[in-house]
Amino acid sequence: MRILFLTSNFPYPPDSGAALKTLTVFEYLRRRHEVSGVSIIRSELTKAQAAWAEEHDVQTALVDRGRNARTLVRSYMGRVPLSVERNRSAEMRALVQAHLTGNLPDAVFVDGWLVAQYLPEWFSGLQLLHEHNAEYQLWERESARRGGPMRWAVSREAARVRSYEARILPRFDAVFAVSPEDRRALLSLGVDANRVHVLPNIPDPALLALPALSFAATEPVIMYFGTLSWQPNIDGLERFITRILPLVTKRIPEAKLIVAGRDAPRSLVELAQRSPNVQYAGPLQDPEPLYRRARVFVETTQTGGGTRLKVLNAMARGLPTVASVQAAQGLDIVPGDHLLVARDDSVLAEAIVLLLTDQARWRVISENGRALVRGKYVAEAAFRALDEVLGDDKEAPPPQAARRPSRRRRSRR
Repeated sequence: MRILFLTSNFPYPPDSGAALKTLTVFEYLRRRHEVSGVSIIRSELTKAQAAWAEEHDVQTALVDRGRNARTLVRSYMGRVPLSVERNRSAEMRALVQAHLTGNLPDAVFVDGWLVAQYLPEWFSGLQLLHEHNAEYQLWERESARRGGPMRWAVSREAARVRSYEARILPRFDAVFAVSPEDRRALLSLGVDANRVHVLPNIPDPALLALPALSFAATEPVIMYFGTLSWQPNIDGLERFITRILPLVTKRIPEAKLIVAGRDAPRSLVELAQRSPNVQYAGPLQDPEPLYRRARVFVETTQTGGGTRLKVLNAMARGLPTVASVQAAQGLDIVPGDHLLVARDDSVLAEAIVLLLTDQARWRVISENGRALVRGKYVAEAAFRALDEVLGDDKEAPPPQAARRPSRRRRSRR
């Protein structure tokens, strides 16, 4: 089958959760079909990116519109959300048009709501939409945490996003959500339930090929690695540094948090720099040295949507993870077997102390987490719904069976 893949997340290198999901789906489709792509980019490609794009038949259009009054007015005039207006491009539209009027593809895979605008109404082939999040929910949650005039403005934008998503979803033959929770959120917009499927996030498959980690080789280091420009990540880290880490260091004075990731705001960097027992590592080209050094991975976000790829990556690497209820949302896990889940600050701190000090418990969580990922969060298992929609599910190899989690010293945290 010939497939045109449209995205606003240039996937190479996969330096964010969204880019990693885009890359894994794109490469999975390429293994089975003839795929070409058109992607929005935010800056000029590096030589390595340009080489990857040429090798993978991906054309690009540079779009770099800021959030400003002019763009906001244009979005209201065009009756689209601000984010959609910011991703409008005549060059992108021309590239897509050229693909569709040449060797007409059998299907168009739209990777994200922002590029749904480029799929023309007249296209009669198979139309697929991948929703990285139920976007309107993100805006509604952001509105709830705002105060004053900004709350009204964000609430208004949330309503516009909700209306736009409800308008575009019915035109697609299949819509893919990243979790059952996101699927329910999309169904609430009125789309036909038979058209909405789950296409889970999966971690970097290369992590599963690496050797098992060793408790004895680690230090009392708590690892955080994520995109630091995303507000839910910022809020979660600020909460962890100011409220939770002091509870941990009261019990284990030598415990240290290492924060890694790109695009951190100055306020977060300064908070880390003035906080005892916190080290800001900045962007990482290779997280493996930190995975080997750390004893615990932590994710404490309270908002956001979808599933956290950072958590899946840590589980795939075998680094035991402690997560808030919201951070574990959407993952097919057994709390206490695959990772520790905590509802409040004190229980979260206790869970971290447990994994920093109990080698046997650490090993159980490490092994069970990796086994779960091998069984359920590899492309051949996780992307079966995509195979079914494309009609090639019979060609897909059977997924590896998940190993039953160990029950040694199970905790209900």
